Amino acid sequence: MTYGELKGGALRWATEFRFGLSPATMPASVVISPVNVDECFEDFQTTMTSKALDSKRVGSGFLVWNDQKSALFCEGGTGASNFADSTIVLCHCRNVEEILFVGTGGGIGKRVETGDANIPPSCMRLDKVPEIILPPEAPADAYEDLWKTLKLMVEKAVRSLGIKVHGGVHATVPFFLSETKQLLTRLQSQGVVSVDMELSVLYALAGYYGKKAAGIIRIGDLPLRGLPTWKSRSYKVELKREVHRRILESVVTYLFEQS
Repeated sequence: MTYGELKGGALRWATEFRFGLSPATMPASVVISPVNVDECFEDFQTTMTSKALDSKRVGSGFLVWNDQKSALFCEGGTGASNFADSTIVLCHCRNVEEILFVGTGGGIGKRVETGDANIPPSCMRLDKVPEIILPPEAPADAYEDLWKTLKLMVEKAVRSLGIKVHGGVHATVPFFLSETKQLLTRLQSQGVVSVDMELSVLYALAGYYGKKAAGIIRIGDLPLRGLPTWKSRSYKVELKREVHRRILESVVTYLFEQS
């Protein structure tokens, strides 16, 4: 038995190891972030309580449910390689139908500000990680209906905050220090709005395995405009926290309050 086929005991072990659930108990909807759920969403437990949802910790994430539906909020790992492992496991779980991504990335579009959000319809694949499974030309696109729905919901939720919700192309780079000025300037000239190290992996693999996927990138640093990661974390802190809270509320509304 090799691990890559993810059948039988290998799939069961990988799913329980990564997510704390067996393949048979995985819900249809998964919300994944590169980082721990509590780090991604500071107000996670408060939001679940306010929405009258039950939750319990499974693995490093949370299973959330009401009388009609359940969803898994989980950590996928930082960087394309770690995130690919988590994504491939999810894509092999028959129960999983849709995967929503929420993460933070750098803004490189000329009209992008820290605190904005980008909900990309597609990604440029610079990560190279899935190419052992997928051909280099395999697309990395969001599932269109899911992308449209999330974008409208997030726009409505943050409208009063004065930030922009972009719907532009995103690029995933293979590692943090690959973000050179030369590369980012070239991507900017090609119309790329934001960059990270994970999202294109999800889009490409989900499309290949027939899962619905869409992602929300919360803009943190602005590397071409003198706002690096370590400074962005202490800049517009209250605004970004409120943006993050409202994005979480939008995701929960989509999952549990849609008719």
